[in-house]
Amino acid sequence: MRNRGRTIVSAVFLIIGIVFVVLGLFFWTGAAGGTGFPGVGSAEKEDYCVVEYLGASELGSSYEGVQADEGYSFYELQFSVRNEGDRAAYGEMPYLYYEGENYDDVYDYWETPEDTEEEESLFPGYYEPVVPAGRTGQASQVVQVKDGVSEFSAFYAPNYDSSEIELRVILS
Repeated sequence: MRNRGRTIVSAVFLIIGIVFVVLGLFFWTGAAGGTGFPGVGSAEKEDYCVVEYLGASELGSSYEGVQADEGYSFYELQFSVRNEGDRAAYGEMPYLYYEGENYDDVYDYWETPEDTEEEESLFPGYYEPVVPAGRTGQASQVVQVKDGVSEFSAFYAPNYDSSEIELRVILS
């Protein structure tokens, strides 16, 4: 009877030990190689860009051969972009969109004359802007603003999983 009790207790301790070893291996491989339990020790790196509005310059009624819509002027908006993530942020991060008091106060697109063909680059993406992890860069964007509008909002998300942040854009 006593041997049977010892055998059961030994089997229970053996099972518990195996469970701890397996869990330890999952956590160790998660920290070392990026696998393991979902959400724990994930090796997927993310960018996290914080944007700050720096100012605007009025460009007038034409920009690079394009005439602004009637009653609009082109402005170049300058931004500081700090990548607080652990992966480089490429040109599409973060994407800004604009809203004024009225739906037609600001446009970030316009018709362009026929695009000229660009030469193929030896290294694709070579000319795309990038902000390395932990660094700050400057970016600008040209928009059309309705005459008489002195401020509007710019919205962006620091990364794909974040909620939107609003910036106030005040034209000088």
